[in-house]
Amino acid sequence: MRFEISYRAGPPHVVELSGSVAVLGRDPGCDVVLNDGKCSRRHATVEDLPEGLVVRDAGSANGTYVNGKRIERAHLRPGDTIRLGDARLTLLADVGETVVMAPEDLEVDTSAEVPRPPSPAPAPREIREPAPSGVDAPTPPAPLDRRRITAVPAEAARRPATVSLLVALWALFVPLSIAAALLAASRLGGGPQAWGLAALASLALAGLGTVMALGLRALAPWARHLQVVVAGLGLLACPFTLASATVLLYLTRPEVKAVFEGRGLRPREANGTGEATFALSLLAMLLLGLALSAIAVLFL
Repeated sequence: MRFEISYRAGPPHVVELSGSVAVLGRDPGCDVVLNDGKCSRRHATVEDLPEGLVVRDAGSANGTYVNGKRIERAHLRPGDTIRLGDARLTLLADVGETVVMAPEDLEVDTSAEVPRPPSPAPAPREIREPAPSGVDAPTPPAPLDRRRITAVPAEAARRPATVSLLVALWALFVPLSIAAALLAASRLGGGPQAWGLAALASLALAGLGTVMALGLRALAPWARHLQVVVAGLGLLACPFTLASATVLLYLTRPEVKAVFEGRGLRPREANGTGEATFALSLLAMLLLGLALSAIAVLFL
């Protein structure tokens, strides 16, 4: 299977795939990784079946289109164009492949036929199928690169700034929770029971911080739900009520939910002025909570 891949910006490139099944999408584990935020992680598959190449939509959010028509399953011929988000994949004929054209695809001008003397048979020429209506004809393919093609997007490129801040805060929470548990054990007298409770508490808190940092970093949907639960419990802690309310307000935004569901945003949209406002607000509320906690400890 040979495809010419093009985006709205940048030159097209050609990729040749081996095997009978190719998975297309944003996930780094796909056979063709597409650099487009509108594509799903596993957007579509192309299979080489006995009746020919078949493309199937894999339950994508924005749909799969062949020659401008949305499909669930469709047969492919050389020259057909698959559109996934803003990415276009044009199926190219393999070297030496004969392209079979329907009679209606041929244009014959019979208005002025003039008999000509017999001439030697011309050298064989390659037959190219006309490009589908509404689709630009593919440019001559570039030299084949038989290595696996992966385009860059990556999670960090589309991770919102406020989510990155939450990842950093959870990572910082791990050593701080261990230190707090050990300090509490020493204040309680440092006996075996106190140190045992401190070890259990530090393990639980450090485990929570590690799981949350990794889940939010990977933009896992369950991490968003768990962060909502933790922020809801944080509303009961008076010094950090405002910080928890900021996190809850942020995580309920539709665009943030779309990021965690894999539909994603362009990097400019995911890190716009709204993200900067929420990130700065969250930092300010955390500093206020720490200041109130320090004042309470000093008075106690």
